[in-house]
Amino acid sequence: MTSNEIPVGFLCQRKRLYGILHRPMEARRRGVLIVQGRPANRVGKHRLFVLLARAWAAAGHPVMRFDFRGTGDSEGELMTIEETSDDVASAVDAFTSNLPGLQEIVLWGLCGGAADALLYAPKDPRVVAAALINPWIYDARLRTLVKWRRQGSVYLQGVLNKYRLDAVRDEGTAENVHTALGGEASAMANSGTPAAMRAYASYRAPDISKRLARSMEEFKGQVMLILGGGDVGAQTFNYTTSISLRWRRLLSAERVRIHNLPGANHSLRRPEWREQASALTLGWLNQL
Repeated sequence: MTSNEIPVGFLCQRKRLYGILHRPMEARRRGVLIVQGRPANRVGKHRLFVLLARAWAAAGHPVMRFDFRGTGDSEGELMTIEETSDDVASAVDAFTSNLPGLQEIVLWGLCGGAADALLYAPKDPRVVAAALINPWIYDARLRTLVKWRRQGSVYLQGVLNKYRLDAVRDEGTAENVHTALGGEASAMANSGTPAAMRAYASYRAPDISKRLARSMEEFKGQVMLILGGGDVGAQTFNYTTSISLRWRRLLSAERVRIHNLPGANHSLRRPEWREQASALTLGWLNQL
């Protein structure tokens, strides 16, 4: 099945945002909105989001990808995690208004975009499912534990450093080191603007893990997680949720599907990793 790619412009808090709508020849009532981790734009590293959108649209699923405020072609400054719901809401409105007959939305978020998607999902009845890929999470308790370990034992810190280096030694080393230090959130801070600094800090709020868990509880739709075995962020998510009874209960629910991609890095750099994630998403979409 072929599809058309249509530029879309829309407003969010008086700022103009831009995106691309991938419209199959045969319209469906459910579409996929890609929510990338900022400051990445709608193209994604290695054209990840372009290639995924084209594959899903070719299979008959409408897809839209867009730039948040302050990224890519869109106007404005980077917003905090509390404010990104406005961007997602505006994108959902633009998606549905430009595609008559579209009634249900699936959010597909990577890293910080997964956090943004999860926080937004329970607010909009049009959102029926959320896919979280290498999702961002932060827990102040873990930061404290690392601090104690650093202060208490040079040996243990050396082991930790070796583990982190081993984890990122394969292809994509620089990218995984970047993720280990905070992923997309660190890149926001590195841009040096006050807005970027505020955005960066908001993703490291001490209660962010609890807020994400609360949204997961409030959202009643289907959830799929894809976790890369070579991504430090995904390993952090695994460990953080494993020590939380609340998260373990949430992730064991029947509506949740979890897939592990051994070796896959943060942005699914290799074609086989991207194709695996694409196929898993398509299979899940067809079962909704």
